[in-house]
Amino acid sequence: MMFDDDDDGVQPEFKAVHKYSFEVAKDEYVCFSILPFQFDENDKVGDCDSEKKVYLRGVMDKSLYLVHKQVVAWRVGLDCEQPNISVLSSEGNWVKLLDPWKCYKDEIARSILITVQMLHFLRKQHRDKRSLWDRLWDHLNEVFNKLGTKPAIDDLRKHHPLIKLFQERDPAFMKLKPRASVTEVQFTGSDETHERNNDTDSDCGDDGNNDHSDYGDSNSDGDTNNDDGTDTLCALCDDGGRLLSCIGQCKRSFHPRKEDGRESKCKTLGYTSAQLQEVDSYLCKNCEYKEHQCFKCGELEPSAEPNAKVFKCNNPTCGHFYHPKCVAKLLLPDDSRGSCELAKRVRTGMSFTCPVHWCFECRRMEDRTQRAMQFAVCRRCPKSYHRECLPREISFETKDKNTKQRAWKLSGIVIIYCLDHKICKPTGNAERGHIKFPHTPKITKVGGLAKKKGKMAGKRKKSIDQCSKKSTKVLNWLPREKIEHTQNSLEHMVLEPECSAMNLKEDLQIEPSVVDSRTKK
Repeated sequence: MMFDDDDDGVQPEFKAVHKYSFEVAKDEYVCFSILPFQFDENDKVGDCDSEKKVYLRGVMDKSLYLVHKQVVAWRVGLDCEQPNISVLSSEGNWVKLLDPWKCYKDEIARSILITVQMLHFLRKQHRDKRSLWDRLWDHLNEVFNKLGTKPAIDDLRKHHPLIKLFQERDPAFMKLKPRASVTEVQFTGSDETHERNNDTDSDCGDDGNNDHSDYGDSNSDGDTNNDDGTDTLCALCDDGGRLLSCIGQCKRSFHPRKEDGRESKCKTLGYTSAQLQEVDSYLCKNCEYKEHQCFKCGELEPSAEPNAKVFKCNNPTCGHFYHPKCVAKLLLPDDSRGSCELAKRVRTGMSFTCPVHWCFECRRMEDRTQRAMQFAVCRRCPKSYHRECLPREISFETKDKNTKQRAWKLSGIVIIYCLDHKICKPTGNAERGHIKFPHTPKITKVGGLAKKKGKMAGKRKKSIDQCSKKSTKVLNWLPREKIEHTQNSLEHMVLEPECSAMNLKEDLQIEPSVVDSRTKK
């Protein structure tokens, strides 16, 4: 039996609803956070963000009665063992929300539920400031991993106004100061935060084929794309978790420490926790040395003028670079003469938009207001598909052991490995090792070098003295005009292995790559 606002009969009283969802029309789902938020009883109910009426749909607590009721506001209680979310019916009655309908939780209400859980944790734990933010993420992961999803910093960013409201009006939150470290969540929701955890939502009854869920995402609360295009997955292993984002042009993110990439078997950046604490902003080696890979062929080339060989896509949210020839062939695959001319123009400074921003199948652009026209983007090459154009061979999780999973639904987006890439069994990802950093050997001078040289004795001193005597003899044989040039050469001769290899090893710490190159010479 179902009770609706349009029914003339008297509905039984109910105070709680489970398996809930919210809609403005049939199969047009919205997040309840679009309703006006009532912080306390003194707040007046404001206007809803939606022009349409919002209805609560669910099952009445401890019964089989279905509910379809118009609601006008929402609130949250944080003083209980678990956060209590309630909505205000059009008749003025508060209805407690219990467990949400699974697909609604995964697709629509995910980030507001994570934000509420974060507020509840900080409300209870604010007195114990020891590693508060680390414990927060441990708590969120523990709660939501059981539900088949992972919390992300972007979930909190979406509800910055709600967080700010509690910070301004709740005494417990007023005592919390914003944190600036990249290893901690900034409570203010600043865009400079570099830490991210990313979701791996379940497929909501997916049978192994492409996603054909009925309801759209235009009002969804779960989009993980950042406004500036910063990647919310690790560039090395394509997994989420605690990430460090580059502030340069590449817009990539990386697992900073070994423990952050342990689950995905990621190589990570290799930072220690102490080193990470000292990082205010991160610039990857590619952006630091202005050398980037072509996203088509993978070659590492200079990207800075006047010697640039790879050029960046002009889309402000895109961090991909290309050789002029590579991008020209992608944009004009059937016109060899035209692609050659386009490559010349790109080389001389013409801007371009790379193929990632067009559907590989139908050549149309993305329309995020329509679910079917949203992109599924390959993590390894410049191929994107509309959801409705996605080849059936690129499958989501399937029970067929012979079919390898190539697509994953995150909140609001789909990532794929297209059919051009082999899936590695141990990781379940496309083969790794695709990221190349510039080779930047370093020589570090050890302190106290002068003192060491002053105390040389025995064989070591004898070898240096012999080398010095040989140098004096050579100078006596040369004409005066060549002495100055020879002296400069002899300074290098002193560093040759037969004269002072022992001295060199003890006085300088040289990376293995540098030692190898000297030996070859």
